[in-house]
Amino acid sequence: MSDAPTAICFDMDGVLVQSEDHWVSIQREHILPTVAPDDDIPLSAITGRDYTEVYPDLDGEYELAVSREEYERLFEEAGREIYSEHATMLDGVDDLLADLREAGTSLALTTSAPWDWIDVIEDRFGLLHHFDTAVSAQDIDAPGKPEPHIYEHGASELGVEPTNCWAVEDSHAGASAAVAAGMTTVGFQGDGAATELPMVHHLAGDAAELRDVLFG
Repeated sequence: MSDAPTAICFDMDGVLVQSEDHWVSIQREHILPTVAPDDDIPLSAITGRDYTEVYPDLDGEYELAVSREEYERLFEEAGREIYSEHATMLDGVDDLLADLREAGTSLALTTSAPWDWIDVIEDRFGLLHHFDTAVSAQDIDAPGKPEPHIYEHGASELGVEPTNCWAVEDSHAGASAAVAAGMTTVGFQGDGAATELPMVHHLAGDAAELRDVLFG
């Protein structure tokens, strides 16, 4: 295990927490048809991003039928349902994170999810004890993914330069953020529909492949 990176920032949704297939379903079948019944907003416009930042971008490009407050309420309700009832953990996640810690790797959780959702996951699965720090987009006074700030902040919290840190991401926005921060980026494609991630340095299609990449 000596080849493990010295520091890793993990995204939560679609990587450690298997939730993306539920998000895809509820966004495609309920949220987006409610928000823009006369437009076809692609999932890529919102996936991996802080939902509280997205409305102005959508409003500038599509004919929206709801207010910003209603848009955010739809996401808040969906998040509560998904994380309390449907989300599961990546197979072997506790062993993976424990083995990385044993190998001397510093770990940060770096997620667009708000703390309300992180807290639900923590109550259900006890995830946070594996991490040296956890950073939500709510904690950053700067634009979220795909901008690099959350990953720069995560590396700073771990006491390393971003170029000396790895990131594990599943979304285009998240992978773009990590690469822009200068991190060696692993694209994880094991939860829900696989996203094309041409910018990443490594790809992992499932939990076993992710372990192989991180431990060399």
